[in-house]
Amino acid sequence: MKKWYKQVYFNRRSWILEYFDKLNLNAEECMVILLIDFAKETKRKIDYDYFLNKLKMNKKEFDKVLANLVAKHYINVNSNDKGISFDIDNIFDFDPERYEVSANKDVYDLTSDILAKPLSPNQIQKVNDLVEKYGENKYKDALRIAEAYNKRALDYIEGVLRNEKK
Repeated sequence: MKKWYKQVYFNRRSWILEYFDKLNLNAEECMVILLIDFAKETKRKIDYDYFLNKLKMNKKEFDKVLANLVAKHYINVNSNDKGISFDIDNIFDFDPERYEVSANKDVYDLTSDILAKPLSPNQIQKVNDLVEKYGENKYKDALRIAEAYNKRALDYIEGVLRNEKK
């Protein structure tokens, strides 16, 4: 059976536009996702030049946008003898209903939910340190990534934050 987002009746671009703010995408990141989806639907070849021409960006700017999307696990980039391929299916793993519930929770409750247990005093201190070092929004993004990959460890969340900073 096809995944829900691959069904003929599902409008992927409408869904992306509906939730791009909750997906924590900026305008450039959203446009890259939409261009990839459009190119795949219309069977167009997509490469760096395609993006650079459409987005009126230089290569360095585009690399930064692409790196952010890869770090958020929304895009997989693969290269082979035919060129570069982009896959955005991971973006559809995001659950907007769950986001609405989590938007009203603080980082401690969210972390407790991800870890599936109450936080110890040491874990609370670790969360404090991570939020102070990386910021609350980046910390919440790392929580979403950990949840998407079903990784229920504070060390994994910290690893996501460290890797994103690189």
